[in-house]
Amino acid sequence: MPIVVELWAHDGTVVRRTPDPSGGTYDAAGDFDRLLDDDSYRAFSQVDPYGVTTLGSAAMPALLADISAALAEAKPGAETRGLLRLRGLAERCRDDSDLRLVFLGD
Repeated sequence: MPIVVELWAHDGTVVRRTPDPSGGTYDAAGDFDRLLDDDSYRAFSQVDPYGVTTLGSAAMPALLADISAALAEAKPGAETRGLLRLRGLAERCRDDSDLRLVFLGD
């Protein structure tokens, strides 16, 4: 089961699941999962690929910095598309302190 990324309201309600262009919902499998093991990315290294990781708006500047750095080196295709979708969720979370970005591992 891949990592799924969702935007949640403070009460746990799912606000947004980013759709995958191939159908279904957005997940990190094959998109940016290699970055989770890279300690040079401060925010990505906090994500537990096997559990639940919740990041609030205060963590978004670090995550957005990681995303920007990763995009500069991203492989064309799925990795770039995945990072761009994640950036959209992170920007929305950054702008609303009542939202949380939740990574659901397998």
